[in-house]
Amino acid sequence: MRRRARAATTNDPLTERALSWLVRLHSGSETEQDWLAYHEWKMAHPSHAEAAARAEHVWSRLGPALKPPPRPGWKAAGALVLVVALAGAGASGSFSSWFADQATSVGEIRTVTLDDGSSVVMDSATSLDVDFGGSQRRIRVLDGQVFVTVAADASRPFLVDAGEGEVRALGTAFNIRRDGARTDVSVTQHAVRVSLESAGSVEVREGQGVDFAPATGLSAPRAVDIEQVTAWRKGEILFDGRPLGEVVNEMGRYRRGTVFFIDDKLKQLPVTGIFSTHDTDDFFLALEQTLPVRVTRLPYLILIGPVSE
Repeated sequence: MRRRARAATTNDPLTERALSWLVRLHSGSETEQDWLAYHEWKMAHPSHAEAAARAEHVWSRLGPALKPPPRPGWKAAGALVLVVALAGAGASGSFSSWFADQATSVGEIRTVTLDDGSSVVMDSATSLDVDFGGSQRRIRVLDGQVFVTVAADASRPFLVDAGEGEVRALGTAFNIRRDGARTDVSVTQHAVRVSLESAGSVEVREGQGVDFAPATGLSAPRAVDIEQVTAWRKGEILFDGRPLGEVVNEMGRYRRGTVFFIDDKLKQLPVTGIFSTHDTDDFFLALEQTLPVRVTRLPYLILIGPVSE
């Protein structure tokens, strides 16, 4: 898939309408009249009933988090669960950002200048802590992605904690990304030393990268495409044959809401192209133009299914 001109949407309006009903009926503020109105809409025409059946099938696959609460007294809690499930990264994608020294919101890219003159470019939904003591400079990446340019100071090492590992700058610029339990480190200038308590340490030089996680340990240094790794700083993401599921997860970091695949096999479709993180709607429009998928858009929810769904 390569990005071209904007595509026209091909959403099924009846299925979209039925899904809108389901969002309303599971909002926590639904009434008996709402349920009756939905039933009447379904019975008004066979095509409505078919659309409702498709929508209810999709809804049933979204998981327990979207089911109504078991007791009426918990309606407010149910509404909160729905908001969290659908809005997802609405605040910043993690509770850790609430108490972080620095945090970006969804879609925001910000440059922070530290007290020593070092700079940290923070990607969307990223949070970090800063601890500059007398003998060392240390930051901790809690979530997300950063690009660090370190100011020279031989008397105070610059350290970055990320996940289970530590990165020691050796007069350098580098990119760090935390994605769940995995952390990726890529060096754009000079070198860093990456240490993992359970796996020792390794020096990573310019143009190289490593990754580490508790389950897999610390990888050996390998060549990386620096332009691709750091394209997010320009508001772009580059993909070269990446599976659609991974691509959607990546683009999802720059928008609020949840993306759901009706057919998991679609996640394996290859995607190649350059996409703007500032206009994720354009990305989903391009999917419909170049892949055999149909995209249905609702507030805080995007459904991706086959064209025949």
